[in-house]
Amino acid sequence: MNLKIVKYSLGKLLIVLAGLLSLPLMVAFIYRESFSDKINFIIPIVISLILGIILSKSGDNKSHLYTKEAMFITASTWVLFSLIGAIPLFLTKTNYNGYIDAFFEMVSGFTTSGASVATNVEWLPNSIIFWRSFSHFVGGMGILVFTLAILPNSNKESSLLMQSEVPGPTFGKLTPKLSDTARNLYGMYIVLTIITVILLLLGGMNLFESIIHAFGAAGTGGFSNKGISIGAYDSRYIEIVLAIMMAVFGVNFNIYFYAATKSVREAVKSEELKWYIAVILLASGFIFANIVTIYNNVFYAFVNSIFTVSSIITTTGYVSADFGTWPLFSKSVIIMLMFIGGCAGSTAGGLKVSRFVILVKGGINQIKESMNPKKITINRLDGKKVDSETERSVSKYLVIYILIFIVLFMIVSIDMNDFETAFAAVSTTFNNVGPGLGAFGPITTFAEMSKLSKFVLTIAMLLGRLEIFPMLLLLYPSTYKKLRNK
Repeated sequence: MNLKIVKYSLGKLLIVLAGLLSLPLMVAFIYRESFSDKINFIIPIVISLILGIILSKSGDNKSHLYTKEAMFITASTWVLFSLIGAIPLFLTKTNYNGYIDAFFEMVSGFTTSGASVATNVEWLPNSIIFWRSFSHFVGGMGILVFTLAILPNSNKESSLLMQSEVPGPTFGKLTPKLSDTARNLYGMYIVLTIITVILLLLGGMNLFESIIHAFGAAGTGGFSNKGISIGAYDSRYIEIVLAIMMAVFGVNFNIYFYAATKSVREAVKSEELKWYIAVILLASGFIFANIVTIYNNVFYAFVNSIFTVSSIITTTGYVSADFGTWPLFSKSVIIMLMFIGGCAGSTAGGLKVSRFVILVKGGINQIKESMNPKKITINRLDGKKVDSETERSVSKYLVIYILIFIVLFMIVSIDMNDFETAFAAVSTTFNNVGPGLGAFGPITTFAEMSKLSKFVLTIAMLLGRLEIFPMLLLLYPSTYKKLRNK
């Protein structure tokens, strides 16, 4: 592995992190927070700048980025951003019982999981609340997508930087140049976020609350400044707005690009989009039918069904009602949605709808071939044949996904005797959803977990957001063999 290109790239990215940390520092000044609250951000800014300058100066930008370097940079960036980004939370001395807690919270922020260990989020200063939610916005579309323009010139292998962050079974550039693709993605992302802010303002939220909740919806993250999340507002309007916008951000952004530049009619023909909408409607209908007798208000039950489904399938994790008290059938549907996730190329987590479709169709084809060995079946998506390489990669990903899930579950189960709690905890973090079930349900936090479980679930969030392979490369011992500086 070419160490110099890695150091240069990481150095430049850490300088960008210093710039990002300056925004919550500005919030601290705007709200006239204490000197210590401001110092809590100045310290990581200085650390990030110094490390960034040292690494970029000791590296070079003359070499190409290849597969191994690109994946290593991707995983290292997310870990470094979370490690340094956790410093303000750790120094705040409220809500977080040690650095492991702060690191958990920051990884949850950048990976847009939204799982929290904050004991009372409403006690936090606005600068910290902003930083937590802003990390959703940055991590939603991807740290490297955001900073791609400053990375060194590279060959076609550098697309792996985006491929590691824009998840799904396949990856395609919107434009010939990756930097143009990144700008197009972020342009659409910012416009949709601004629309969300405006709609929330119309619902009675103040500007600060509208911005942080728009960040959560855009990045499909779910951090709120309220202990009971969106339920604190008791507003059907806000719930409907967020339900719609969360679903919007769970759609493949390529569809928006094609709709804006080519043809809306062609864009909406996406088979993944149709499945995505169908799953949302069916799941909402099933849950509504199951919980309608629990509530006196039918409209309230209807809105909460749609809101919860939109929040979970997009892996946002906002909560409008305590679904932990719902019947087992509804909770089973919610668990299923955690695994399916949003569309490929969106800000949502999970396995992704496109993988789900390919696996379902592949399974049906296998049944047909078993019943009639002479029958030849073809797996198609959007009317096109899914090539054998994509089918194999989806199958391999599922196998590795299941194996890692089992390992994570077994480790976490050391500290927990309740199957539902342990299973949901791994499911919600590995799929970057946020709220769990059982002891760590939708209106509680993960604060009471042991340090071991918190650390394991932190790794689970990173594995889930980066779709396993970049993090495995970072953790694999042979990665660090034969490092060269030229």
